[in-house]
Amino acid sequence: MQVRNCISLFLLSLTMGLATAAQAAVAEYRVTVVGPANSRPTDINNAGVVVGTYPVSPTATRAFLNPGKGFVDLGTLGGRSSDARAINDRGEVLGNWITRGGQQRGYLYANGKQRDIGTIPGRPTSWIDLNNAGYLLALGGATEPFGLAPRSFLRDPRGKFQDIGNLRFANPITQAQALNNRNQVAGQSGPLVFPDQPWRAIIWQKGAMRDLGDLGSAPNYGLAINDRGQVTGTMSVTTGLRDRVAFVYSNGRLINIDGRRPIDGRSSSGEGINNHGHVVGSSDHLGAFVYRGRRMQSLNALIDPTLGWDIQSPQAINDAGQIAAIAVRRGVRYAVRLDLIRPQVLAVPEVGKEDD
Repeated sequence: MQVRNCISLFLLSLTMGLATAAQAAVAEYRVTVVGPANSRPTDINNAGVVVGTYPVSPTATRAFLNPGKGFVDLGTLGGRSSDARAINDRGEVLGNWITRGGQQRGYLYANGKQRDIGTIPGRPTSWIDLNNAGYLLALGGATEPFGLAPRSFLRDPRGKFQDIGNLRFANPITQAQALNNRNQVAGQSGPLVFPDQPWRAIIWQKGAMRDLGDLGSAPNYGLAINDRGQVTGTMSVTTGLRDRVAFVYSNGRLINIDGRRPIDGRSSSGEGINNHGHVVGSSDHLGAFVYRGRRMQSLNALIDPTLGWDIQSPQAINDAGQIAAIAVRRGVRYAVRLDLIRPQVLAVPEVGKEDD
C-alpha cells in the first residue's frame, strides 16, 4: 500500500510538473513593469517606450515614460499636475499640465526637456495625440454657459490650428480620438443632444470627414487608427439592447471582431491598433484581449499564470506586437509592457490585407 501511494504521489507530481511546463511553454508574452504602483499607461511607440500617468496625491498626477530600462518622471512645468497622452517614434511626448491657477495647458517633452504649448485660443483645451511629423490633435471644450460648442482641431508644426469640422447634424459636436502619420483623424461626431449623443464613428482627412457606417445602431466610437487608415473602436449592434462590440474598419468594410452572437449585455471595445491591423482592447467575456486577424484571444491566457498577473485594459500596441496595458498583482495596479517571447506570431494574417 505504501509503495502504491508513493507511486501515485510520484505520478501526480509528474503530471502537475508537465502541466506547469506546458502552461509555461504556451506563454506568448513576457510582463515588464514600467510604472510605479497605481500607474496607468496611455501609449507605446515602435521602440517600445511606454508613457503614462501615476498619482502623487489624491488630487494630482505626474507623467512618466519608460523604455523598459528605467522610469523617467516628466515633471509638471511647475504646475499642480501633469499627464502623458501620446508618444511618437521620435520619442516626443504630448501631454497636459495644470497650472497653479488651475488652467489646463499642453506640453511637449523632447530630449529631456518639457515645454509649454499652451491652449487652443479662447477654449479650454485637452491635448490628445501627435504623430512623427509633429502634428498635434486637440479637443477645444465648450465655452460656458452659452458660448462655442466643443470642437476638435489639428495643429501643424508651425502652430496653426485647423478645425476638423463635423458630420452634417443640427447642433453638431465632434470628439477626435487618434491621429496617424498620414494626418488622418479617428473619432466620433454627432448631434449634441441629451442625455446621450448618437455618435457616429468617423475618419477625417484633408478637410473631409467620412462616416464609417454602423452595425445596426448607435452610439459608435472610433478610438484608434493606424497608418493604413484602419480604425478600431466600439459599435452598438441592436437598438434596445446593451450590445456593443469591438470592430475594425478596413478599406470601406466594417468587421465585427467580437465573434459572439448578439446578446443583451455583450460589451467589447478595441482600444489600440498597429500597422498589421492587430487590435488590443477589453471585453466582458475575455477581459483584456488581442485580435490578430482570426479571433479575439485573452491576454491572461497568453502569459505565464504562475506569475500572478491579471492583465487589464490594454491601451496600445506597436508594430513589434508590444502592448501597453494595466496589470494587477496582489491587489496593486501597475503600468506594464507585454513583450512577445516568440515574435514570429506576427506572421498571422494581417487584418484587411486582402483589400490593400
